[in-house]
Amino acid sequence: MRIVHAANLQLDKDGAHLWNQDQKIHHGLIRLGHFVYPFSINDRARMLSPTGSKTFGKGKTNKALIKTCRNVHPDLLILGHAQYITAETLQEIRLLLPKIRIGLWYVDPLWDEEPTQHLRDRTPVLDALFCSTGGPLLESFATTNCPAHFIPSAVDAGIECHRAFETPEDEILHDLLFFGRDKGQPDRRAFLSDLRDRLPDLNIGYYGCLDQPLIMGWEKEQVIRRSKMALNLSRRNDVELYSSSRIAELMGNGILTLTPRGAGLEQLYAEDEIVYYDDLEDLVGKAHHYATDCDARRAIARKGWERNHRDYNGTEVARIIVEGTLT
Repeated sequence: MRIVHAANLQLDKDGAHLWNQDQKIHHGLIRLGHFVYPFSINDRARMLSPTGSKTFGKGKTNKALIKTCRNVHPDLLILGHAQYITAETLQEIRLLLPKIRIGLWYVDPLWDEEPTQHLRDRTPVLDALFCSTGGPLLESFATTNCPAHFIPSAVDAGIECHRAFETPEDEILHDLLFFGRDKGQPDRRAFLSDLRDRLPDLNIGYYGCLDQPLIMGWEKEQVIRRSKMALNLSRRNDVELYSSSRIAELMGNGILTLTPRGAGLEQLYAEDEIVYYDDLEDLVGKAHHYATDCDARRAIARKGWERNHRDYNGTEVARIIVEGTLT
């Protein structure tokens, strides 16, 4: 089929965000055998703004998407987040191409009402919605004409191309690492600070938090590749199936990943593919254990890596999106 994929490919980041879900889903759509025309929403908005601000380029971007669909005549329009694309634009595209099917995927949290209002505003003109949150929250977005489907965070073998479980011990940089911001999140900051204090004998790498700079791109990949364990800490761990997409980036690069219980991720990952912890005390004990038990650490990390690349790769996620939009 012909597909227009209107997402945020973040071309302005010069490759620093190569791991974003937009790229992985885009690659997956192509691997399914379709012609996929990229429409990078935010980049296009900046290009069309006289000031280079995406905010001032929104109107022209909507017109550009209509023109793109007129020129390409896609069978499917797949939107990624797409807050800047209005429901009126999607309706105009439907009038232009009556047989088109339109799906939208979204991988940010669903519990914040204001940031997700655009999803509710667009469901009347969508054929399907796809989110990385499950359960009642996801179901609340479904309508008669627009079913809501769960999608896991995707990996891509060309992006998550490392196998940290194969890194020799003499190349290890950190015993445990965490990538993520703590600005405006006092509970996260306190948790990370307490964890560091409780593990004085481990080399912990914090990036983007506790006043440490965030690193991106190739540099970030090398830190993952040269570390034993990584913490998957999301904003909330009590929402069904929700996790930050960092879980795919970590497990996809073959590092042992530790994640809190509470989100029902056991539906996605078995106990021998990821390490679940109950609280800070449990996390401290498990971090100590796997820092020294190299065989156990490597075995779990390998199984988690295999699970992600087999079942949650970008091609399989793209397949869910295509089939769900067509149904």
